[in-house]
Amino acid sequence: MKENEIKSPKNKFQNNTKIDKKVYYNDIIVITFVSMPTVQFGIKCLLMDLFADVEKKLYKKYDDLRNTNNMFIANAKPVLRFKKICENNIKDGDIIQIFKLE
Repeated sequence: MKENEIKSPKNKFQNNTKIDKKVYYNDIIVITFVSMPTVQFGIKCLLMDLFADVEKKLYKKYDDLRNTNNMFIANAKPVLRFKKICENNIKDGDIIQIFKLE
């Protein structure tokens, strides 16, 4: 019985620990969002991040963009929001143009 009491808190502690995934320095890229005349903002992300998640980071800085219908262009191609950064062929240092659709 005492042995079970000792194991029980240990198991609870192990189940509650957060597992962090490792990110390597070379996997981090910076993409820059640009919209004339007000927006020019670089965001750090990973190639495996969804573009929608990176877009959320942009909206934290520029909250007024959240209330508009936006189209994003990278390397003369439209960016698909629910694809990963690498699937959109976005690379380190790329510029993402923001166009407000009306």
